[in-house]
Amino acid sequence: MKAEVETYIKQRDLRTALIAEKESIKDVANRQEADAEQQRDKKINTIRDRCFEETGRIREKAKALTEPIDQGIRELDPKIQDINRKIEFLKHREKISGKTVHQFDHESIKPYHDREIVSLGTLYEDEFTIMKLFAAENDRPKNRWTLMAIGDTLLQDLLKMPHEYGLPIHTSWFIQKALKHLPTLEEIKAYVEGRRKDLMRGELAAYEGVKRAYLDTINNYSLEDFKPLLEPRKVSDHEAPVTFKITGIGYALEYRLYQGFYYRTGGEAAGDPFDYIEVDDVTYVRYCRPEQLRITETGNTMFGDWWSVSIRKDPRGIVFNRKNWERTIAEATSRIDEVNVGRRKPVHFNPDEVEWITPIADEFFSTPKL
Repeated sequence: MKAEVETYIKQRDLRTALIAEKESIKDVANRQEADAEQQRDKKINTIRDRCFEETGRIREKAKALTEPIDQGIRELDPKIQDINRKIEFLKHREKISGKTVHQFDHESIKPYHDREIVSLGTLYEDEFTIMKLFAAENDRPKNRWTLMAIGDTLLQDLLKMPHEYGLPIHTSWFIQKALKHLPTLEEIKAYVEGRRKDLMRGELAAYEGVKRAYLDTINNYSLEDFKPLLEPRKVSDHEAPVTFKITGIGYALEYRLYQGFYYRTGGEAAGDPFDYIEVDDVTYVRYCRPEQLRITETGNTMFGDWWSVSIRKDPRGIVFNRKNWERTIAEATSRIDEVNVGRRKPVHFNPDEVEWITPIADEFFSTPKL
């Protein structure tokens, strides 16, 4: 038995030593792992700090470049907006030609729950607008009457007027606003009597300003005066040469270069005429600047069987020009051919066809240096 005890003690001592050695190795490993992670974190933080510095520098450089551009835009906007507003007024005159402002009385205003409603007269009226005052019972526990301005205007497309919800009436009017809540009808009437000239003062002042500008425009101009701005600009083939044609599955697009922009075929003019040009009775819509048209690749060859190369306005990818396009197609074709070796189901790769027509100077593809 003594021998067994001595053997047990030796085995336990050996086991204890082995466990200690194992723990020592693990401690060293943990320290080295922690040191490695710390070094990694330091490098990551250094890279992150450099990235923050670089992105900050880029933003500041972009800001410095765009600020004078924004200033130039701000200087141009007032005159442009003035002409746009005149055109809007003249188009609106045609829209409301022959129409009269809708007349209504207290019978046209339907309160909720058959509550009482009282007409308090006309607040404002002219050839385009009518605004009346009404008092209606509400569900409030104390201020049981609501004074409201209700109205309609033929100039509703040209300005904003208050259109509040939650009134004690069925709301269907262009102008509707609660002006005051008081306990009794008599107090409402007294309030109107003492403040009629001040009711809707701000809204009416804004309306009068728009009306003056509208009348001044329709009395001094016609849409014919602005005809060149109401249809696509007509330019010659020389001014807007065809640069290339792109043909894909289900579409064919022709691109022209005009005043530093690509214009492409895309149907009839449907928006701002300034965004379109017309060459030989064909309409083209402004698409993007040459450096903004990019080549991007996408697809799935691992779990799928397709690959695509796209040409579109995109901040990603490389600039679309003949050199980049031919290199991209050659490289993609080579990759797909390699992938298809030994595949039971080959990857489909049918890139668009590009017909190059008029060469474009390299200067058109330059991008800002930040």
